[in-house]
Amino acid sequence: MLTASPISRPFSESPDTPLLKDLSTPLAKQKPITWFGYLPLWSECVPLDAVTGSTDWAGVAANVGAGLVIGLREVLGGIVSASLIFSTTGIPELSAMFPFGIGMIWYSTAFGALWYTLFGRMQYVYGTAQDVIGILQAVMLARIAGDLTLAGKPDKIAATALAAICLSSVLTGLSSVAIGKLGLGKFALLFPAPVTSGFLGAIGFVILRSSLQTSSGVEFHQFYPVSTEDFCQTSSLEQVGLQVATVLFIRMGPVILEFFFPGNSGVQKLGGVVCQLLPLFLFHVVIRLVGITMESLTDAGWVYPKESSGGLLDHLSRYSIYDVDVGALLGTLPEMPPLILMAILCTATGALTVSDRFPRGPDGDPAPMEALNFDKELTTVGVSSVLLGLTGGTLTFHTFTSIQLRLDGGTHRIGVLCVPLFVFGAFVSNIPFGHYIPKWYLSGLFMNTAFHFLKGALLSYQSLPQEYWKGYRVVSLQYVVTLSAIGISIFTSPANAIFAGMVLSVSIFLVQSAQLSPVVNVVMGNRVVSRTKRPSWEMQALRREGHRIMLLYLQGQLFFGSARKLVSVLDAALAGEEVRYCILSFARVPSVDPSAARHLKTIKEKAKLIGCELICCRTNHEVYGALVAAGVITAADQDLVQYLRGLRWRTKASVTKCMDEGHMGTVVDEGHMVSLDDVLTRQRSDIPEWRQIDVPDAFAHETDALDYCDERIVADFCYSGDFAGCVQSYQWAYRNTCTLFVRLEERHFEEMNNLRAGVMSELKPHCFVMVELPKWDKVEIAYGSLCFILRGSVSLVQILPQAYQSTRASITTGGFSFREGKRLRRRYPPGHVVGKVTFFLAKSDRVMDKQLAPQIVVSSKYGDSTELWVLKRSSWDSLPASLKAELTTMLCEQLADDAQHASLQEH
Repeated sequence: MLTASPISRPFSESPDTPLLKDLSTPLAKQKPITWFGYLPLWSECVPLDAVTGSTDWAGVAANVGAGLVIGLREVLGGIVSASLIFSTTGIPELSAMFPFGIGMIWYSTAFGALWYTLFGRMQYVYGTAQDVIGILQAVMLARIAGDLTLAGKPDKIAATALAAICLSSVLTGLSSVAIGKLGLGKFALLFPAPVTSGFLGAIGFVILRSSLQTSSGVEFHQFYPVSTEDFCQTSSLEQVGLQVATVLFIRMGPVILEFFFPGNSGVQKLGGVVCQLLPLFLFHVVIRLVGITMESLTDAGWVYPKESSGGLLDHLSRYSIYDVDVGALLGTLPEMPPLILMAILCTATGALTVSDRFPRGPDGDPAPMEALNFDKELTTVGVSSVLLGLTGGTLTFHTFTSIQLRLDGGTHRIGVLCVPLFVFGAFVSNIPFGHYIPKWYLSGLFMNTAFHFLKGALLSYQSLPQEYWKGYRVVSLQYVVTLSAIGISIFTSPANAIFAGMVLSVSIFLVQSAQLSPVVNVVMGNRVVSRTKRPSWEMQALRREGHRIMLLYLQGQLFFGSARKLVSVLDAALAGEEVRYCILSFARVPSVDPSAARHLKTIKEKAKLIGCELICCRTNHEVYGALVAAGVITAADQDLVQYLRGLRWRTKASVTKCMDEGHMGTVVDEGHMVSLDDVLTRQRSDIPEWRQIDVPDAFAHETDALDYCDERIVADFCYSGDFAGCVQSYQWAYRNTCTLFVRLEERHFEEMNNLRAGVMSELKPHCFVMVELPKWDKVEIAYGSLCFILRGSVSLVQILPQAYQSTRASITTGGFSFREGKRLRRRYPPGHVVGKVTFFLAKSDRVMDKQLAPQIVVSSKYGDSTELWVLKRSSWDSLPASLKAELTTMLCEQLADDAQHASLQEH
């Protein structure tokens, strides 16, 4: 079943059609895909002339040449990989499989490269069997051989070893496909870099030890030969010396050539291959001149016996499934997870490295700027590995050599196709390549690989952030993870190194996270207020007494370590016994574990004893559930309840506090999960309305929590006790309007705004009076007009178009919010005028964008209905000059007061 993937950037030429349908038709708009990969387009297969659209034969020649050179390198690399898997263990039964192993690696490389050539997304990339997995397989095969030898079944070693390799390929392939189909491919890139570096360093050490063991013919224990006497034999030291010389030649040769031929493209492309092959060529020249035969070298242990890989038919039939020891095969399952994890990680890392090296696709790519789909890459490679495992091959994945292929001119699939064709030709040729490759040369090749891995691991500290202790630069703790993984691999195995590295990395993360305070900012209530506009006398009270409110912005995961830091901050804040309201903002807290929630519950109880309320706001679903379960949240604010109903959240019952004959009691649901609607209905129906006292401890937003706290401070320190005697009549009228939801009389509106008596009566005939406006109604007529509020309240709400794009980036950068897509700019109670900014700017056409202007929406904060007097611009122009002057003065004062409020308003 084929589906179509849209191309983000169409070509100007005619679209390509699938290669499998018609090779001659011009370019398609859509790149066809299957469930396991993509189908190639003709423009990806061969270079085309940009003007005529015909085949560019010069480009074809460059692609073929580059592909053949890379194919030669893969043939040599296959010999090294086979030697790494079968020869480094020192077990005769496995060493005897070396010729077969060469054919297996060649077959796997040819199949894996051909599969990606046909179904891969990147037209210049291919997959091969690689040493990183080979060394893990070698360790696994060594254990199998040891167990079967002890069990007296050496005849089953070869078949069981091959079955283990095939099983690892199938399991890795199935895991890759599953991860790709579940959309989890991107998480493979989250694997800790120090652990990856440490693992590669561990692999490098194992390869280095194996290379010395292969060249000397002496078994090694950890990092020293078991028999020093045998290691110091002349034949052994000669081969080790040639091995080291080969490594020096391979590593220093290209540098010397570059020194004598600076900037020469031929040297840059072929210098490495020439220096890699020249020691082997010189070896055969010398033995021919001296007259040494290959048979004598075989007897001396310098080369492997003369045995061919057998070709395709022999590869499929050499070992019988009936010779497999099932118990030994099943015993490899505990060793599979590290191998599978590393293969998936290498696949994702390889794809990322290649795509990062070339951010833009080559000519012929129908979507050269399209982001690489890692899930699709894992699926494509995974299916290939499954098929290889079922046909006697090993797993393959992206190789970094693809970078060199494109640099050499292999930009199209025809260049990549030459790689598997060349390797497959070597496979079916039945030439005993292993007999003509001396052991010291093979050992030198993978000693060079070992140095590459170890160098990258040991120098990885250069890419880590600098750390200082008492003014001195010290090694980063992350670097310790790398060194530890290498050290553990010396005494145990690479699989243990991965596990230990992960444990150490997580431990360091927990320790460092516990040292960081989850409190990113602390603001006192006399320096921040809610977005509800308040008159000057209330603002003065908040400036005077607002220090009794404390707002803490939290961030990051709250777990058992970081929660203790939070508790310390709260303990210090509550020590003065002046803070009466402590607001915790969880907007940037993704989760809270049970231990952290328990700490918060404890601090809430302590705060309650000294008369302080702990209030939570802006929690996501997971955090809200954890806080409810721990009893930190017991009574949600009614506005928050409405949001929860709309989101269909399910949670434990909250607590409603009530006054029953002078005793404070609670109504609680016992332990089981119920819907919020059921809980709220049950809570409110069992308690008489006059006895209900709402003490909410959770709000939807910081501004809602500040509204609640500001209102309590204003009630206690502005309208109560000794402060009540200073409150004037119009201020009491305003207070009654906000608390009893009654209408603000015109004369009180005039006194609040320093207007002469009768101004509102003169203004009313020029206004469009709107009464009983329902809550949440948009006042469309108000744009470009002045709106005088005499009852209820209105909100200025800005619509945020980008918030409608449900991307994780928009959620994490802005923090969690219930009002997704909307932003409350300010809420205005009675006695205020809204629409001032657009009123003055619209006349001179200075509004930047009408879509950016906040909408005027009737708020439910001060009652269910609102009364507005709407004064349009045309009516304003017809006002008497004296009335207009008085109103202008009032509007200027309100604009100034708005600016003053904005300096303290919560953002």
